[in-house]
Amino acid sequence: MRIIFFFSIALLAACSPVSMVKPLQKKQWAATATIGGPLVGFGGAAVPVPFTSVGAAYGVDSVSTVALRAHTTAALFGVVQLDGAYLRQWRGQEGRIPGISTVVQATYMVDKWEGSSRFYPSLDINAWWDIGKKGGFVYTGITSWYELQKIGTADRIQEYRWIPALNLGYTRSRGKWNTSFECKYLAPFTSHESLTVDYKAPGTTGALGLYVGFTRKFGKP
Repeated sequence: MRIIFFFSIALLAACSPVSMVKPLQKKQWAATATIGGPLVGFGGAAVPVPFTSVGAAYGVDSVSTVALRAHTTAALFGVVQLDGAYLRQWRGQEGRIPGISTVVQATYMVDKWEGSSRFYPSLDINAWWDIGKKGGFVYTGITSWYELQKIGTADRIQEYRWIPALNLGYTRSRGKWNTSFECKYLAPFTSHESLTVDYKAPGTTGALGLYVGFTRKFGKP
């Protein structure tokens, strides 16, 4: 099926960069776009798969933001993939102690040709440290995807229902424009040896991913 084929390429579907780390201001809007994915072997080199997505976010209040994201590359495979997310900041940075936020996300995929669908809940826990005076920051954290079905990608028995990914990134801020650079270790406990895609990672599990994200804010500065 197309959706299973797409899942196998996306390495357990955990192929997106962190959707948000810090909240928008109250009633502020933002448009987002990302490109990047897991590293695969191509022509003797390791290159990131150019998965793309576009989305929008809205600041509910000073500590909460909601977002919706659509995956444009998935659509080329005949798969509609949508993410809905809610970010909550639990504390801001105080000295060397980082700010902390969580993101609860729901991802829905449906094969528009055959009607097959999957639903993935996930939880991000992130810490960040501000850098400089222009709003830039570095961040790190863990994303936890949860596989709700016994059969996972490529029709394989899903040995692990918890699918983590570790991230490390930097966001450069220039007024209303933010640019983010992120690396990610996807599905570190899942073997990629039996998959047709030549994923690049330490050992025989998971994949390393590289991403670039762009955010344009509207409304309050």
